[in-house]
Parts: sequence; C-alpha cells; structure tokens
Amino acid sequence: MAIERLNKVSILLPIEDARWFLGQLYHLNIIHIIDTLSRLDDSSVPYFHRFPTTVEDIEKNIQKLNNILPILKVFVQKKKGFVEGIFPIPLQITSKELDQTLSSIDIESIYKECKNQHEKYINLQKRLKQLREEADKLSDFLPLSDQVTQIRNIRQAAFYFCCLSKSRWNRFLMDTSANEFLAWQIVSKTEKELKVLFAYLNDSKDAALRIFSKYDLKETPLPAISGNVKDHIDKLGMENSNIVHELSLIQRRFRELSKEWHSMEILLGYWENEKNKMVDQRRCVMSKKTFVLIGYVKIKDKPMLDKLLYNEFPQASVIYEEPSPSDKVPVCISLNRFLKPAQLLINMFGLPNYFTFDPTPFITVSFLILFGICFGDVFYGMCLIAFSAWMIRKYKKSEALSNFLKLFFYAGISTIIFGALTGGWAGDLYNQAYLGENNILLKLKEKFTILDPLSKPVIALLLSIGLGILNQFYGIVLKMYGEFRRKNIVNAVCDGLLWLIALPGFLILVSTIFLNIPAVIVSVGKYLTVIGAIGLISTQGRNAKGIAGKIFTGIISLYGIVGTYGCVSFIGDILSYTRILALSLTTSIVGMSFNIIAGVFKTGTLIGTVLFIIILISGHSFNFVMSILSAFVHPARLIFLELFGRFYEGGAQKFQPYGFSSQRITIVKIFQNKH
Repeated sequence: MAIERLNKVSILLPIEDARWFLGQLYHLNIIHIIDTLSRLDDSSVPYFHRFPTTVEDIEKNIQKLNNILPILKVFVQKKKGFVEGIFPIPLQITSKELDQTLSSIDIESIYKECKNQHEKYINLQKRLKQLREEADKLSDFLPLSDQVTQIRNIRQAAFYFCCLSKSRWNRFLMDTSANEFLAWQIVSKTEKELKVLFAYLNDSKDAALRIFSKYDLKETPLPAISGNVKDHIDKLGMENSNIVHELSLIQRRFRELSKEWHSMEILLGYWENEKNKMVDQRRCVMSKKTFVLIGYVKIKDKPMLDKLLYNEFPQASVIYEEPSPSDKVPVCISLNRFLKPAQLLINMFGLPNYFTFDPTPFITVSFLILFGICFGDVFYGMCLIAFSAWMIRKYKKSEALSNFLKLFFYAGISTIIFGALTGGWAGDLYNQAYLGENNILLKLKEKFTILDPLSKPVIALLLSIGLGILNQFYGIVLKMYGEFRRKNIVNAVCDGLLWLIALPGFLILVSTIFLNIPAVIVSVGKYLTVIGAIGLISTQGRNAKGIAGKIFTGIISLYGIVGTYGCVSFIGDILSYTRILALSLTTSIVGMSFNIIAGVFKTGTLIGTVLFIIILISGHSFNFVMSILSAFVHPARLIFLELFGRFYEGGAQKFQPYGFSSQRITIVKIFQNKH
C-alpha cells in the first residue's frame, strides 16, 4: 500500500541475441526502459548507437486508421454514451481474435474506399447545398417565369429586383420622385414583405439609384439563365434527386463498412501499441558486439527477470542498483481495494516523487469528510450510493471508471453520515407542513442531528475554520513524515516542527482580537510564538549567503514571501475552508426552496399530490446534480492547493513496463479445464 520499490537494472548481452531477448522481455512486461544512450559515459557514446527500429509503416497504419474511424463513426449503429466518451472502455478480446483481425482486415483497401467515398460524399453534399440555394433564389422569380430572358434583352431600360417591407413600401409610394423616375411591378407579396421589379430608363440611372439608396433597397440580381425559370428549377430538382440517391448509396456502403468499426478499433489499439514498442526498443543501444538496456524493475519482479536470464540468456550480464535522488525514477503505486478508487485524486494532480510517499491513504478520509459536509443530505447520499452501485455494475469492465464510481460510492456513505448529523433530509422534507405531524423523518432528524448549520451558523463557521486549522497542521505533519522517510532530520525540524510550535501560538494571539481568552492561554501563545519565531528566523534562511542574508530571509519567511510556509499563508488557507459551510448551506437552502414550491401545490387533492411529488423529484434531482459537482470540485481544490502545498512533491513519470499496453483493447486469457 505504497510506492512500489524499484531497482535500476542494466543488462548487457551479445548483439545476436538482442531481438530474441526483447521478444521474451516483451511477454514478461516487467521492465520500464529508459533512454540508455543518455546514461552512458561520454567516452562510451561514440561506440554505441540506438537500437534500429522502423516505425514509418506503423505510423502510416495509425494515420490511416485515424482517418477511417471518424468517417465510420457517423454511421455506427451503436453510439457511445456520455460516460463512455469521458472514460473510454477498452475492448476485451482474445489473442485469437486479435490474430484473426490482423489477418482478415486489409487496412489499405478500406482506407482507399473510405477516402474516395468520403470525398465523393462531401462533394455531393456541397453540390446539393448549391442546388438548393440556387433553387431558392430562382423561386423569387417564378412569377416572372418566361419574362426573365426578355427583360434581360431590353437595352433602353434597366431593371432592379428587390425585397422590401410593407411599411417601407408605403413610404415609397408617397415619394413623388419615385413616381417620376421609376416604374414597377409587384412580383409577389406576403403579410410582411413584397418583392418588386423596378424599371427605369438608362438616362435616369443616377436618380433611380439615389431613390434606391434613400430607402435602403438591396438589389437581388436577375438570374443569368436562358429559358423558362420554372423549367430551370425543375432541372435543378432532377439533379437534386439524383444526388440524394447517390448520397443514400454511399451512406448504405458506409453503414456496411461501419460493421468493421470493432475491428478498426482493435487494429488501432494494436498498432499504437506496436509504435510504443518500437519507441521503447529505440531507447536501448548497441555496438558492434554488445546490446545494452537500462531500465527499472519492481523488486518483486526481479525473480522473473533472473529466471529468464538464467534459462534463456546465461551469457548476459545484469547489474541491479538502488535508484539515486538524481534519477528521474518512474512511479508505480500499489493500493488495496479500498484505497484504489482514491488514487484518482493523485492521478489528477500528478504522481508523487519516488523518494517521498504516496499520500492516497492520508487524503482519502480527509476528502470524504469534506465531501460529506459539503453535500450533507441523507437522501442525496442514498441516491448517490444507489446510482454509483448501478454504474459500477454496468461498467465493471473498465477499471478506471469503476474506481471513479467507487469513490462516489464511499462519498455517498459520508454524505449520509454528515447529512444525519446536520439535519439534511432532502432539505427540510421532515417539516410537518409536507409530511404531517410526528412523521418518521422528523423523528430521525431529532434523534441524529447534532448541529443544524442553518440554526447555528456561527458555530458551524467556527467548526469549518477549525477543520481548516487541523488540515493545515495535518499537512505540516505529513511534511515532517516525508522528511523523516528521507532521513532529513534537519528539514523535518526546521520546516515542520518549528511551524507546529509557532503557528498555534500565533493563532492564539490573533484569537484575542475576537475572543476573551484566559491570560494563561495567552501567555502560552506568546511563548510558543516567540520560541517558534526565533527558531524559524534562525533556520529558514540556512541556505542563504552571509549572516545578514540568513537573518533577513528568516524574518521575511515568517510572512510567507520565502520559505516553506508563512503566517499570512496560514490565515488565507484556513479561511478557504469556510467554503465548506457555504456549500453545505447552499445544498440545504436550495433543497428547502424546492420543498416550499412543491408545498404550494399540496392541496389535498389527487392532482395536487401528483404535482407535489413531481416538483419534489425534479427539483431535488436538479439540486443533486448541481450540488454533487461542487461537493467534488471544492474539496479536491482544498486538498490540491491548501493541503498538498504543505508537503506534496509531484511530477513523477508513470511506471510503464515494456509489454503490451493499450487504452483501446485488453487481451484476456481464456483458461480451459483439461480433463
């Protein structure tokens, strides 16, 4: 239940055994290969070069599959749901199914057909759009029909076709200059607008254009066609029908090809893995006679590697070393079934440094408590548990999604506990106005409620701040724990213990501004503050140059500008925890609001009862969805910023052993009983 211990391993063997060795090592799936060339001495580099691999053909296959899948995705019958889109569920296949897919599917032919058909499909859609736009424009001139060609052949006059509103048309009719220079014909009209064909002599062009500009009339050019407008529209309609038919044939073919979607996903997962395999192999080096591999192996997997080398490659040399702090050691975290879901929080922030510790066991309870307080409602917790259990069963094939849902299952239990302690039962559904006197919810509420934040907000606020103080001290303790693990006793004392002395004293002195604190406790606070401050001033600048620099750095570290912490940072961080109370109150108040709205319809009639139930369900469903989002985001933020900032060192690389690994496909083994 911690970061897996690793050994750095260096393997040397004759060059002629390299490919066979890599093949056997691939099946073991136990070594994380690192860039070997960068680990060699400068004097050795000229004699070695990277292990030769070819990825060009693999990348071409990946590119082709990445082009095929988006095209076929449109026509796949079974669409992925919202959840599956966020958490891709790998396809579970057997080795036999993979081999059959590799041998039966011709990527090149499917790619060419998809590419050609898709290009044709796009071009036909563009043409179809052009035809419809052209037909729409010509429809304006249908009333003129045969006259369009005749009009365009008239040389002595010009024509101006436009659309205008009725109000503008009425103003136009009252214009004497319009009657003087223009003639017109109403082509069509509706209740709101008219389409009019204007005519004017060529000599009156300037005057006519001024009139058109005065009323902001936009010209619709006469269509450049020969013959009857209706005949041309009919011709466009026939072409439109032919294109629609061609599109339906292409769609039918794509639907047939989309049946290979499953196979395409398998192939893409396979070739992506092959590319990663080649990338790992290129991290190895070789000379004329020697092959060298450097990587990391879990200590528990060393016997498997030793057995392979002893049985298959006795001529190989292997060296195991303990990782040094200067190495970028990959990290693999091993957790039990209960804590595994909480690793999601660590993955969101970044894996811890190999030489520190896995904080998952330490933050799990903290996160669940914060979540439970923010979301605190018994009914909401029950709904969250039921929904999570159903989703876990539905998506049990996806480990990542299943663990994510288990975290919410645990959070649902916490929500029920804190909901009962704070009196949250679907808001205040226990109220006599909704369920009558002495209802079961009211009895349960009176039995379990310890503190109602709505009735005692000041006490709830103080508890939130107290929780923030405890979490900050908890983070400092974890800082000390990490330093002790590294055997950095000085750092543990200077950057941890001294703050645990100074901050409580500082907190007592600040509290005297708001509270009447006994003189004895104030004296203790003064001594703690002075002792801690002297220690911090003396040690926080221990890496600075010169005595003056050390003292100055130590003084400003008390504020928090430099150093590992600061008094101002401490105050800011604990005040951030007041958001816990705000979210808890928001969940309750919004729930109560929906109860009030539903109560308006509770008239004692059947219809009133039905409306009461519908509004309760819909309102609380909305509150459930909105509140659960806040209840996850804000506790996570408090952990990532206010808690992790005290001790956490992240940024490590994930341990990825050389072997088959894909997010798209999982190869399952079928065990057959032999009789």
